Amino acid sequence: MKKNIIALAIASTIAAPVAFADAPTVYGQVNMAVEQVDLDEAGVKSDSKSGTQVNSRASRLGIKGSEDLGNGLKAVYGLEFQVNIDTSDVKDSTENKFNSLTARNQFVGLAGGFGTVLMGRHDTPFKMSQGQDLFNDSGFADIAPLNGSLGAFNAGGEIRVANTVAYVSPEFAGVKLAAAFVPKETGGDQAEESSLSDLMSAAVMYGSTKKGLYLSAAVDQASAEYIANTNNDNINHLRLVAQYATGGLMANVMYQDFSGDAIEGSDAEGSAINGQVGYTMGKFMPKLSVASVDREKKFGYEDSTNYAVGLDYSFGKKTVGYVEYTALENIKGEDKTDTNVVSVGMNHKF
Repeated sequence: MKKNIIALAIASTIAAPVAFADAPTVYGQVNMAVEQVDLDEAGVKSDSKSGTQVNSRASRLGIKGSEDLGNGLKAVYGLEFQVNIDTSDVKDSTENKFNSLTARNQFVGLAGGFGTVLMGRHDTPFKMSQGQDLFNDSGFADIAPLNGSLGAFNAGGEIRVANTVAYVSPEFAGVKLAAAFVPKETGGDQAEESSLSDLMSAAVMYGSTKKGLYLSAAVDQASAEYIANTNNDNINHLRLVAQYATGGLMANVMYQDFSGDAIEGSDAEGSAINGQVGYTMGKFMPKLSVASVDREKKFGYEDSTNYAVGLDYSFGKKTVGYVEYTALENIKGEDKTDTNVVSVGMNHKF
């Protein structure tokens, strides 16, 4: 599961033994897959090619911790890096550099009875509001490509941003609130003065994503300054999630809408409904994800249905093997372009 500030806010209120109170925790995962990719020229990933690939799926290394400051306060921190173990720090023929280490969530903040406040790089509350993603960290079946890569950033709302000031409230009757404010800080000669309102993200979440009923609603709003739009137009993202988990069953549905004058009429504007279901039977878990995408047709794109089906096998508490099949549609005009991927991999967490 993702390490997010909600989990950190909860964990920071739990007193550790004195001897280990200030000791940082090292964690991570190594997730690799052999994938057979049938990817046409207009496929979902411009840097991918058809054929057999050995891909790292968001393998990562992180360190996190807290320190008791007294008076009910704690300092909290985290430094997480994605380790791209299927690339190297060399340049290809086009002089593009493939970085083997890239930044993920990295922050410092204060936690107490008021909640958690942090600064740094982090997932937006919009992204955090998702339920369980049974195909999380998959390059092809993750939420963003499966839901058509809509939105101003072509990531289906799945963005992580730097220069963030964020807040997560304590839980009140099962409800948590989260908000983030992000200034652009960069721009050309015509750029306006940066502001904490350049990108704003907020979410309200009820319940737990692990058990029982979970509900959430989230919004993003980005100004023309943040998205470098010369027409002074904004973008808006909306996400609604409902999930229920009991016993071995997990089922959820997510509705997303991406609009605003900055992307009106483009292939980034549209909506998507994504449903997932999985059922744990001993060491096995069959899983399914289906997304119906309603994309604007100004540039010839049509509606599409994307899906992924898979089977997980738990070798142990921290090691899972999986087999997955992903089918993505990207219909433009009379040309139907499909992406089909078969993946066999293993994920070990530590």
